[in-house]
Amino acid sequence: MKATEIIKKLNEKFAELVAQPTQTKMETITGTLKDGTVVEVTALEVGGIVTIEGVPAPVGQHELSDGTIIVLGENGAIVEIMPKVEEVQVEATMPKVEDMSAKFSSLENATNEKFATYETKFASYETKFAQYESKLNKATQLIEGLMNLTKTLAETPLGTPDVAVKNNFTETKKTRDYSILFS
Repeated sequence: MKATEIIKKLNEKFAELVAQPTQTKMETITGTLKDGTVVEVTALEVGGIVTIEGVPAPVGQHELSDGTIIVLGENGAIVEIMPKVEEVQVEATMPKVEDMSAKFSSLENATNEKFATYETKFASYETKFAQYESKLNKATQLIEGLMNLTKTLAETPLGTPDVAVKNNFTETKKTRDYSILFS
């Protein structure tokens, strides 16, 4: 295959990839808002698009003539559909209302008793915590003292043995190895 044929085929494939897809016209449903405004809806479901005279409907709640409320987001997209709210008729005779003060009072007393029990438990926990905190402080001080002593011993220079003192030991190593203490 010649170079010119390859370039021609590449140009054709590139033109196919870049070509704009043709827009298909979607079928719309025409409806009316409660205020009489005519709207076009692609689908009366979440994700459907609502337009007014070809322009996306404004963001917010809109009530259709049948009482259904649609909530629109950006570009007229339906984000929520709320069915028509049925009005409930109130009967002329109201049912007898039970006096709840006695039940409320007993519930309040039971709650107060539980809180008093919890307060007692928390007070005992605070006492135990103070004891443990005191012991922990003492242990911390002891550990700090031991660490200081160890540091002092490690930093103490090695001296030469006093020749006047006679013993059976011979010095073989001039440095002290304290790695056991820190491992």
